[in-house]
Amino acid sequence: MSSVHLEVLETMGLGKGKVQRLPLLPLRGLIVYPSMVLHLDVGREKSIKALEKAMLEGNTILLSTQSEVGIEDPTQDDIYRVGTISRIRQMLKLPNGTIRVLVEGIIRGRIEEYLDNKEFYEVMVRHLPEEEVMDTEIHALMRSVLNQFEHYLHLSKKVSPETLTAVSDISEPGRLADVISSHLSLK
Repeated sequence: MSSVHLEVLETMGLGKGKVQRLPLLPLRGLIVYPSMVLHLDVGREKSIKALEKAMLEGNTILLSTQSEVGIEDPTQDDIYRVGTISRIRQMLKLPNGTIRVLVEGIIRGRIEEYLDNKEFYEVMVRHLPEEEVMDTEIHALMRSVLNQFEHYLHLSKKVSPETLTAVSDISEPGRLADVISSHLSLK
């Protein structure tokens, strides 16, 4: 984990094994990884209320993917237990009533408990920071993954060749896996 990443965690009050109360935003057909920055369009009433609560309390929210995209009102069993604790960077209300939000993934988190809240999903989340282990085997695996990703880029027209250059500069194994995973078009 880089020193910049550790600094962000400290300023947000995030740390190894810490448990935190957060609003939860279930995502449909999308996974947000740590270090990822992207826009989301949010329309469900419960999700909008979760965003509003997060904005009032430090701009931090848990983003976790639903197991089935088509479920409008997911239950605890429909939401994966591991998600990404994220920072809300910006929110914009669109004319059609949905909210466009810019989020930045910070650290993985595991849902420990769902709290009783009728307005929005609220959970107790345990922080799951990456453990840094670097040895010759990890380096070899990283090179192998980069070679396979390069082969994938040659076969796929959906990812730009410049992506390989950016991905090749990543020296942290967990972050490399997250970034490559975010570029794969898999269901």
